[in-house]
Amino acid sequence: MKAKEERMKHLFNDATGNSIMIPIDHGLIKGVLEGIEDPVKAVKKFIELKVDAILMNFGILKLTDFLFEDLESPPGRLMGIDFNQLGYGWQIPPRGDVFLGHCVSATVEQAIKYNADAVKVFFALGLEHKLELDYYRNICKIVSECDKYDMPIMIEPTTDGQCISEDKKDDPEITADGCRIALEMGADILKISYPKNKDALAAIVANSHVPILIRGGPKTGALSSILQITKDSVDVGAKGTIMGRYVWQRPEEEMERVVKALQDIVHNNADANKTAAKYSLA
Repeated sequence: MKAKEERMKHLFNDATGNSIMIPIDHGLIKGVLEGIEDPVKAVKKFIELKVDAILMNFGILKLTDFLFEDLESPPGRLMGIDFNQLGYGWQIPPRGDVFLGHCVSATVEQAIKYNADAVKVFFALGLEHKLELDYYRNICKIVSECDKYDMPIMIEPTTDGQCISEDKKDDPEITADGCRIALEMGADILKISYPKNKDALAAIVANSHVPILIRGGPKTGALSSILQITKDSVDVGAKGTIMGRYVWQRPEEEMERVVKALQDIVHNNADANKTAAKYSLA
């Protein structure tokens, strides 16, 4: 079996082929965030909860490598490999979440050295032309390096760019375009927002031919609705979720119940409403 196939396999559950991935890569852009103030503690907790994979940046990948030693069945690891420059609330004047720049922040060799199974890159749609070209150039360079070393790459196309109007954010057609562009670039896995309805996602899944994971985003909306989105996504062929703030920006005991609920739905095809009731998640 090729190294790339072995790495891909490690990111997904052997029995179901699906995956619950937990991203804790937010600190590179936003600094300290509630729920993952201590990144080593966070990684240790998700190992204990037996999630399928954890996404982190190089510094945390290196810092937590010892936690994975001697584990019989450790979670897969993905490494963030780029930096998205945004405006920050503590800057003068504050800019908000406006995309200002993009660069490569780590290397595929570093991912290999610290036992990552894949790298992940962000791909914002709807940017001003020069910045859009920077994204294309950087992502294609990373994909080329991944191909050289048999390293899978997850690409995350989003509709967050400032040139896309608010009413078009997460528009199914734009999301589908982003997935196709990412696929043309060389994506092995796609991380996307749920495109509003099952039929739209079903079409994206059918046309992409690579595993698709549904991302979370800011912690908004009822947990029961997130569980239903997860169920609908798996029903049409998505391979699971890659949700961070929806999971870890909660009290620890509730966070554990959220992970277990996602595992029940993604790996055991549990009903969303019954699962919400089982774990007392409104």
